[in-house]
Amino acid sequence: MPTLVIDNREVTVPEGMNVLDAAKAIDIVVPHFCYHEALGAIGSCRLCAMQFLEGPVQGVKMACMVPAQDGMVVSTSAAEAVELREHVIEWLMTNHPHDCPVCDEGGECLLQDMTIAGGHYLRRYRGKKATYTNQYLGPFIEQEMNRCITCYRCSRTYRDYCGGRDFGVFGSRNRVFFGRYKDGQLESPFSGNLVDICPTGVFTDKPFRFKSRIWDLQEAPSICPQCSLGCSTIPGGRFRELQRIRSGINQTTNGFFICDRGRFGYGHVNHPERPRDPRVDGLPVTMEEAITAARNRVDALAAKYGGASIAFLGSPRASLEGNLLLQAWAGRVGSSQSVFDAHQGRDHAARSLAANLASLARSLSDVRQSDLIILIGADPLAEGPSLALAIRQAVRQGSEVIVIDPRPVALPCAHQHIPLPPQLLHMVLKALESGQYDELNDAQTQPAVKTLRSKIAQAKLPVLIGGADMLGGLGVKLLCDAAKRFISAECNIGVMVMLSGPNSFGGAFLNIGGPDFDALIDAFQEGRVRGLVCLESDPFREAQFPAKAQAALGHLELLISIDCTPTLAAKRADIFMPSRATAEMAGSFINNEGRLQAFHQAIEPGMPLSALGPGKHPPRLFQSTTPGATPQPAWQILGQLLDRPADLNQLRRTLAAENPKLKALTHVDTTAARICAEPNGIAAALTHEMFSADSSAGNVPLLITSAFVGSHWLSHLSSPLKALREEPTVWLHPSLAATLGLKHGERAILSTTLGRCHVRVQTSNDMAQELALTYQLLDSALEGMSPGTIINCRLTGEEGQ
Repeated sequence: MPTLVIDNREVTVPEGMNVLDAAKAIDIVVPHFCYHEALGAIGSCRLCAMQFLEGPVQGVKMACMVPAQDGMVVSTSAAEAVELREHVIEWLMTNHPHDCPVCDEGGECLLQDMTIAGGHYLRRYRGKKATYTNQYLGPFIEQEMNRCITCYRCSRTYRDYCGGRDFGVFGSRNRVFFGRYKDGQLESPFSGNLVDICPTGVFTDKPFRFKSRIWDLQEAPSICPQCSLGCSTIPGGRFRELQRIRSGINQTTNGFFICDRGRFGYGHVNHPERPRDPRVDGLPVTMEEAITAARNRVDALAAKYGGASIAFLGSPRASLEGNLLLQAWAGRVGSSQSVFDAHQGRDHAARSLAANLASLARSLSDVRQSDLIILIGADPLAEGPSLALAIRQAVRQGSEVIVIDPRPVALPCAHQHIPLPPQLLHMVLKALESGQYDELNDAQTQPAVKTLRSKIAQAKLPVLIGGADMLGGLGVKLLCDAAKRFISAECNIGVMVMLSGPNSFGGAFLNIGGPDFDALIDAFQEGRVRGLVCLESDPFREAQFPAKAQAALGHLELLISIDCTPTLAAKRADIFMPSRATAEMAGSFINNEGRLQAFHQAIEPGMPLSALGPGKHPPRLFQSTTPGATPQPAWQILGQLLDRPADLNQLRRTLAAENPKLKALTHVDTTAARICAEPNGIAAALTHEMFSADSSAGNVPLLITSAFVGSHWLSHLSSPLKALREEPTVWLHPSLAATLGLKHGERAILSTTLGRCHVRVQTSNDMAQELALTYQLLDSALEGMSPGTIINCRLTGEEGQ
C-alpha cells in the first residue's frame, strides 16, 4: 500500500486510491464537484487542483485523476493550486443565479460549501447570464437548469451507472443542457438518484419541494422496508409528517443509490386512512385497555379450547424484535401455531433459503464483483430493484449475465435471455446440480444448460440468483444444491434469493420447521384454531389464495390485529392496536442474505400538521395531547403484553439470551452480522410443486407475477408512486397472440375463476410461448391474483363480447 504526505501529514492508503480520496481519509477537505466515489474520476470540473512537490508526479494536477503512489509529497495550500481553484470556481459560478433563499438544495448544497472552500466569495461578473427553459421530467424530479455548473454527475449517474437511456447531455461549450430530448417522465426506476447526486439545485425532489428546510428535518439512518435487500436509507420528517427519503451509504448493500420505490414509497406513513387509535369490538379505547383486552381474550380462548386454538401470524415487514415477541406470546399460551408469512409459497422459499444458504450467502457488493451472474426465476426490477443496479456494475466490469425465466425480464444492462416455461425451471436446476439432462427434452434447452454448467465451472466468482415467487421452497433448495456442486478452490460460487419483505429471512429463521399458513387455513375451517393474532400482516390480501383464506377466516371467533396501515385485517379485527411505521421506531431486520441490520427512529407518530383542521397550519384547534400519537412500536405493544422490558437495548439483551443464535442482537447498532439457521426440521411441504394449470379445452396458463409498483402493499399506499402504476395488462408471446386472434396494444377480456377483467394486450418475443402473464395490481380486478401461481384463463377480444 502506498504511503504519501499531504499537507505535512503522512497517510497510507489502499492500492489504486486516488490522491483526492487519500486526502479525505485524513479529513483534508479539497474542493471538488465532478468526482464521486461511485462514479469515478473524469477531471471535468478542474477544482481539485493540488501542487505535487515531490515524487513520480510533479506540478499542479487534478487530485482525482492521480493515483496515490509511494514518495509523493502534496500540498493543497500551495499558492499556484489555490489560485487555480479560485479561478475555476469563479468560472463555474459565472452563470449561476443568486437564488439560494428559494432553492430546495440550501443546507446540503455542495456548491455552497465548495464555493467558499475554493476561495470565491465575490461576484465580479456583471454580464448577461445563460438561461434555459426547464423541462417536465415527471412527478419525482423538478429541474432548474439555470443552476447547472456542468459537472456531468447527473448524466454519468443516470446513463452510465443506472443504465437509463432517455436522459443525457446536449449542446457544447457554455450552452450545455442536461435533460431529455423532449419533455416527459423519466423512464428509469432509479431516476430519483439525480436528487442525491446533483451538487447544486438543478434536480430536486418534487414531492418534497418547498415543504421544509433541510436543517429543520428530523433524520435518522434506517432500512428500506420495500423489499428484502436491506438498502440503507435516511428518512426525514417534520411536523409529524414523513416528507422525504434519501439514500444512505452502505457499501455492502446498496452502495450510494436506491430505487424510486424505496425513495418515494413512504406514503403509508402519512396515509389519510391510516388507523391511529386502538379499538375493541369497534369502540375506541386506550392502548392499555386494548392490550389488557387482547391478553384476557387470548387467555380465555386458550383456557377453553387449549393453547393450540390460537394462531399467531407474523410478517415479513415486522421487525425482528416484534416477530420474536409474537413467537414468545405463542409459547406462553402453549401454541405452536406461529407463521411469519401468509403467502405459503413465499414462506417456503424464505425457510428453504434460511436453512440452506449458510456460506453461499452473497451481498450486493459481491454481486457487483461477480464475473458470471445467472438469474433463474428472478425479476430484479420487480422483486429487488437495487439488485439490477448491482448486476449492471458487474457487467460494466466484464461480467456475463444470463436470465432463465418465462417472463420478459428487463435489466439495465446487456444480458442473454432464455425464456423457458415455469415448469422447466426446477428441471434446469436439477440438471445443473447433477449433470443429467434426461428431463430436458427440448433440443434447445439441453445445449443451453450444458453451456451454463461449463461457464459456471470456468468462472471465479459466479452468483446464482433466484426469486421466491417463481422458485418456491423446492426451487430455492435446488438452487443452493446446484451452487454447492460447483464449489472449489478456483470457483467461489454464491447464491442470492429475493424474498418478499425486509424481514422475510428473519421470520423464516424463527419458524424453519413450523406450520405454514395453508395448514392454518385448514385448522380455521375445521374449528381447531378459533383465534388469530396478526402482527403487521393481512391474510385477507396476502395469502397465496386470498379467496380461500377469506372464507376460512370467517370461522374465527377472535381476530386481533397490530398494524400501522389500513389493511383488511385491521378493519375487521375484534381488537386493533396501532403500531408505528419503520421511520417512527427503532428495530432490526434480517435481509435476504441473512444480514442483521438495525434501523433508528426518525420522527414521532401523529397526524401531520398539514392535515389537521380546516385552517391547516397553524392549527385552529388546541389540545393537550398530540393528535394521532397513540401508535407504539409493535415490539413495545407485545412487550407490555408479556411484561418485557420497555427499553429496546435491554429487550434485545433479553431476547439474545433466550435465543443464542441471535446473540448479534446485543450489538446490532454497530455490527451487521450474518445469521444462519440449521437445516434440520424443514417441513416436507417445501417440496411441493408451485405450478398447476390445464391448457386443454381452450384454456391458457396464466402466470401471475409482481409489478414494480402496484403489487407491493406499502408502495401501493404511496401517492407519488401512482404515476408508475401500470394499467391491467396481459403479456403474450406473438405466436400465442396470433393464435388467440389478439394484437399488440388492443383491449381484451381476461376470464378466470376469479372473475373477468378488461386488460391491455402486450406482446414480447422474450417470454415463454404457451403462456400468458399478468401482474397482481392491488385495488383492481387483478388484486385477488397472487404472485407465484399459475391458473387457467381465457382471453377474448373486446369486440367479440
